[in-house]
Amino acid sequence: MTAIRAQIVAEIARRMALVPGINEVEVMPSTDPDVWPALHLFDDGQEPSEYGAEITRQNFAPRIECYVEQPGGAAAYALLNDIYSAVIASLIDGTQLGGLVETIDEGRMEIDVAPLASAPRLYFRLDLPITFAARRGDPSLPA
Repeated sequence: MTAIRAQIVAEIARRMALVPGINEVEVMPSTDPDVWPALHLFDDGQEPSEYGAEITRQNFAPRIECYVEQPGGAAAYALLNDIYSAVIASLIDGTQLGGLVETIDEGRMEIDVAPLASAPRLYFRLDLPITFAARRGDPSLPA
């Protein structure tokens, strides 16, 4: 059975793929983007926040990175912000990722020149603080 956290990652990736204009979505990529704009999703682990007789509540910290390339810095910045807005709207829509999570919030965001920049490229890194609960002893079952 698939762990709840893997289901959460799959749902985030599915929603990221629906963002208009995105040409690449990859979970846990091992290389730089191949095409632009690109959204990458990283699983930065979890930490138990509460133990109960039947459940374990987890603080989960996935991270999204977005890479854009445009003919100039201002154009790249504008596109980056448009994608950021679309990503947030797709994830924080009141459905709690289809009921998979108790909370999902917009965390810290950083914007910078993409380190792979041989052209005008920018990226943002966005943390997604998530709380979810799973059945104690079986992380594939919801609490």
